[in-house]
Amino acid sequence: MKLSINLFYFLVLFVFLSFFLGCNKNVVTEKTYLLEKLESSETGIDFVNQIDENSEHSIINYLYFYNGGGVSAGDVNNDGLVDLYFVSNMKENKLYINKGNFEFEDVSMKSNTEGKSEWNTGTTMIDINNDGFLDIYVCAVSGLLNFKGRNELFVNNGDGTFTEDAKSYGLDFEGYATQAYFFDYDKDDDLDVYIVNHAVHTTLSHGLASVRNKRVPFVGDVLLNNENGVFKDVSELSGIYGGVNGYGLSAAIADFDNDGWDDIYVCNDFHEDDYYYINNRDGTFRESLGESFSTISRFSMGSDAADVNNDGYLDLITLDMLPYDERVVKESEGEDAMFHMNERLRKLGYKDQFARNMMQINKEGKYFTETALFNGIEATDWSWGPLIADFNNDGFNDLFISNGILRRPNDLDFKIFVSNAFKGRTSDQGLKWLYKSIDSMPSGLVSNEIFEGGLHKFKNKTGSWFKETPTSSNGAAYVDLDNDGNLDLVINNLREEVSIYKNTSGKSNNFISFKFNYKPKNNSGIGTKIKVYAGGVMQFKQLYKSRGFLSSTDDKLHFGLNGNNQVDSVRIIWPNNTYQTLFSPEINKTHDITLSSNSENFVYVNKLKNQLFKPEENILKHSSLEDVYNDFLYEKLIPYKVSSIGPAVAQADIDNNGFDDLFIGGSSGEKAVLYMNTGMALVKTNIKSIELDYLYEDNSAVFFDADNDGDLDLYVASGIHKSGMSSFQNDRLYINNNGSFVKSTGLIPRNHLNTSTVVAADYDNDGDQDLFVGNLSKRGDFGKSVLSYLLVNNGKGRFEVDTEFKLPSHVTAAEWVDFDDNGMLDLVVSVEWDAPKVYLNTNGRLNLLEIPKNMNGLWQSISVFDVDKDGDKDILLGNWGLNTRLSASSNKPLRMYYSDFNSDGKNETVLAYSVKDDYYPINSKDELQNQMNFIRKKFPTYKSFALKNMDEIFGLKSIEKSTIYEIDNLSSGYLENVNNSFDRFIPFSDEIQLGPINSFGEIRVKESNQLVISGNLKRVNNYNGGYYAMKGFLMESLDDYESLSNLGIAPLKKEIRTIKVLNQKNRSLLLIFPNNGEVKVYSYVD
Repeated sequence: MKLSINLFYFLVLFVFLSFFLGCNKNVVTEKTYLLEKLESSETGIDFVNQIDENSEHSIINYLYFYNGGGVSAGDVNNDGLVDLYFVSNMKENKLYINKGNFEFEDVSMKSNTEGKSEWNTGTTMIDINNDGFLDIYVCAVSGLLNFKGRNELFVNNGDGTFTEDAKSYGLDFEGYATQAYFFDYDKDDDLDVYIVNHAVHTTLSHGLASVRNKRVPFVGDVLLNNENGVFKDVSELSGIYGGVNGYGLSAAIADFDNDGWDDIYVCNDFHEDDYYYINNRDGTFRESLGESFSTISRFSMGSDAADVNNDGYLDLITLDMLPYDERVVKESEGEDAMFHMNERLRKLGYKDQFARNMMQINKEGKYFTETALFNGIEATDWSWGPLIADFNNDGFNDLFISNGILRRPNDLDFKIFVSNAFKGRTSDQGLKWLYKSIDSMPSGLVSNEIFEGGLHKFKNKTGSWFKETPTSSNGAAYVDLDNDGNLDLVINNLREEVSIYKNTSGKSNNFISFKFNYKPKNNSGIGTKIKVYAGGVMQFKQLYKSRGFLSSTDDKLHFGLNGNNQVDSVRIIWPNNTYQTLFSPEINKTHDITLSSNSENFVYVNKLKNQLFKPEENILKHSSLEDVYNDFLYEKLIPYKVSSIGPAVAQADIDNNGFDDLFIGGSSGEKAVLYMNTGMALVKTNIKSIELDYLYEDNSAVFFDADNDGDLDLYVASGIHKSGMSSFQNDRLYINNNGSFVKSTGLIPRNHLNTSTVVAADYDNDGDQDLFVGNLSKRGDFGKSVLSYLLVNNGKGRFEVDTEFKLPSHVTAAEWVDFDDNGMLDLVVSVEWDAPKVYLNTNGRLNLLEIPKNMNGLWQSISVFDVDKDGDKDILLGNWGLNTRLSASSNKPLRMYYSDFNSDGKNETVLAYSVKDDYYPINSKDELQNQMNFIRKKFPTYKSFALKNMDEIFGLKSIEKSTIYEIDNLSSGYLENVNNSFDRFIPFSDEIQLGPINSFGEIRVKESNQLVISGNLKRVNNYNGGYYAMKGFLMESLDDYESLSNLGIAPLKKEIRTIKVLNQKNRSLLLIFPNNGEVKVYSYVD
């Protein structure tokens, strides 16, 4: 959450710790509501979390003043009905006893549960003394802004009253507490607790990431071990961070790596990384965020862990603050210059973070793949608490998100209003004025969101499953309040009555629920796992109470069964790693399960599939280092960088020993390298003429016989972008003279373009090798169309441009292949901002072949491969995929406008997305006006700019003069070859759409040719944020593929540019080339 303790931080923080905001959403409106809101006159619950703002207590001097309070659920009087406890930040907490039929009684005063702390936050119910009655634990902030108090424990006396006794149990923590999470981390059968605390802004909290290693009282999270009923702080001994930069807002407890021991994920606000603590099984944890996650939310808030895809592994959702409404997007402070921010944070030791919700899919306990963009849940505005549960009992988990903030402190016009008001005033005068002006801060009330889960992705049901109502909703819990087998919803709102939603789905689908009787010191079985098998589907859940934000659910595990009339079996895995099995249990019932004395030991076995590849650490020691150049400093509006597409890699048998050798190009300032393959080793060879050209940026390369002398020469494509170095943009041709490569002069034309690919073939069948040279862009002019060309060999190694053929711009890859077996090589080209091109070669003439419509994409790679196993060559095409903030379709294509909008003789590139019938720029007002001065004058305020479409911003005349590129397809897939025609495009499966595909590498595995697929994209702008979910696959056919991580290859986290396969004696080597990183080598184990 983005707030500050004084004006200075309020202004400065938005500059250096800002976030970029999102686009639109589709809301479906239906006639009936699955979740019907009940009025307080019906329920008897009129609780309001009322906060009072004044000069001592406000959003100005407490950054979490609008975070709200939690709600906890549980049957405190053991009558079979779930009761509710609501936290009030500044006033009395309230306990309501469930009387049945959604009627409740306020027993707060007589039960002695109102509390005495002056600022309360989160709550959970737990049987702390194992007497069979639920107790209530409440977190509090103390020592900040003179707030007095401590965490309170209300011990249930069993007679309707409670006694506050946190001190006796060692739970009277004093500090900046957010929420408590009870779990048994050390397997001693009692419950320990992790308390999430939050930092406040100081000069120290914004420094090096390493400050997290120095524990700070009040601020740092704590882990308390239960020692015979008294809790002792073991944070330091257990490896728990407690630094001044730990802005903890939530945690998720789960056995993420599926080893039988519970792990911890902690959500931290602002620049501090989230923490992922893996349980070492010895009472300690190791922080493993970088090993397991490629990207995380920046302003991480609430979280929840559950199995969203029914694969038996617990996934994770974290929430952030990215809006969906176009007006709010443009009026609010964004992730401005996020590319530069992440560069800065990396230097300070932080990981990549992006300001949006994250849905982290657990890949068999080894790593997580982020899919929120694919699922359409990345932008839900100022979001607090996610709850993953099956609200319609269809067997798939749904997602509820509590939303809204009382006022938006990141409104840009308000920020300027504040800044101007401070002029001519002292700091104290300015602060006093600011307190009086809080009401001028725009409202941030928005509707809560709910998404229906399914087999493939989530579907927004807001407005369909419940009525859209703007609120500031914080803590929330799902619970079956009337024992009808449907999950109801309880929400604690700020400054308005709580929301009680009754689930009206009735008996349309079946269900089954479970409660547990475990051991005396954990009688409700916290940590118990359940696997339910019904209708050919396995559902998996683990019991933890504290979930979402500041809140906790009751102690039942609930499973929707859709229309299945029976459950085949249920496996219960207890916290002591024993299990018992139920067969055909009765459905539409809550089962009370007791630990059996005959339970058997459960053996955790993580899936280890055929380890086809073995890492080779010593065969090739090579790192490609990208030079320091930032395209966004010179072309501020471009969507991605084009200066870092290397390394260039070429392979061929130069010395005719039967083994391909390897050329690896360098970025500007880095020397290219040639490795000779002896069949046993790769030997680095120094080629002086190549090394002397180290200032060139090598983008692509190919070995071929240029001069028809029987040996292989080398063509290297260049693309430097640095100012004053245009002469280093020319491609180079090195002639092989008896094994020594000599740079030629005058044999190839100068191009001064950003060449992306070069491939060789005798396309005119005249006995010599010709070249296709693909150009991506012109330096400093991203949107300009620059033609690629054929270089025709005159037979003596001199090349001229074949002017007869007009070949495409924005080329990314190309391949020669004979599709029709006529002895003439055809050409396939992948391009950005256009459709891929297929040219059939007829007697040396390349004729453009028609392919399906709506194929304009951001195509990155090509492979010609028989993917459907019908005996011919299909065309595989790597695109950006569908896990992206960009959206494109034939009805609503993504657009790129290219024109001199600023009338200064230089063209600008502006991307725009469709909202209803209009197009809006992805760029903020600040980004546009930093490139084009007239924007600042034309739109003096952010409000005047918001909701202005492209026509209104730039004017119809300017738009009409512009070149408009359109994208209508972002899916990767293949063009099916049917009798040498390519009339059908077939997308890959959803899993392979989760990231850009930059490279295909063909390798022979198990007597069949298969493809290694790789990708990711780091070089993107603020809006996109970075795409790292393509961890790599091995594909034999369209439906037969496997994750590389299951085959012995570590998850591919970097931007992988090239895959190569080299054969040596008795083995094949798979080489993986990232941009700006170490080459990874694996041998194929037959």
